[in-house]
Amino acid sequence: MNIAGLIKERFNAKLDEIKYVSAMHVAASMCNSETFGSIKNCNEGKEVALCGAGPTLKNYKPINGALHVALNRALLNDKIKYDWFVADDWDGVDFMKDTLKAYDCKKFFGHQLGANYADHRQIPETYLRECGAARYYTDSYMKTNIWKSRFVCDIDKMAIANMPNIALSAMQIILFTNPKKIYLVGCDASAGHFVQPDNLNQGRVDKQEKDLKMAVSSDRTIEKWKELKDFANTFYPDVEIVSINPVGLKGIFVDQYQE
Repeated sequence: MNIAGLIKERFNAKLDEIKYVSAMHVAASMCNSETFGSIKNCNEGKEVALCGAGPTLKNYKPINGALHVALNRALLNDKIKYDWFVADDWDGVDFMKDTLKAYDCKKFFGHQLGANYADHRQIPETYLRECGAARYYTDSYMKTNIWKSRFVCDIDKMAIANMPNIALSAMQIILFTNPKKIYLVGCDASAGHFVQPDNLNQGRVDKQEKDLKMAVSSDRTIEKWKELKDFANTFYPDVEIVSINPVGLKGIFVDQYQE
């Protein structure tokens, strides 16, 4: 093939990719409009506790009257009755899929743009339907450079920013509901989980702990939390964000310690 032919082939391939990505973003807009349209401002004047699975979750004393949202294995804390559940990674929930399916709460499952069919992170469509979960789309930066993803407020019109940490992604949903206060619980930005399920082998545990160093406790992730603070101050200035028993997030939001 001559140079002109090679250039044309590459141009057409890039054009096809652009068309595909554009179509996926249209699909994301339509899906997220259906999923999030009904919850806009639904928590106005209320309090929400966003519960990650960090070690301090086991010491948390549930705040009366707050809507509780579980992220991944935080659902396994049976001292808390959760109202919502959020996940966008199959690796974070497959080991507790039966428990999650049976749990009575509103469920949101993310679909990551740009991931291929063999990507183990995608939550199966069949499982989503079994759970009666609502699907939402996240952007495609997971496949390119996740640190470039930027927070968005119009999540009913576009894909949610796909962040390295599910708590950062979920905060866009919680802020969209416009509560008066958000409690960050078990969002420790540190190593470890509050529990290791018995059905996880050591290899799986080691891999997840390694992932935590990048997605949860790294300096770049902490910078993303600071970026979130600036985002919230700009678009949701009346929402107070409080870290309960903070570890890695100490000093970023309002710190509150439970006795």
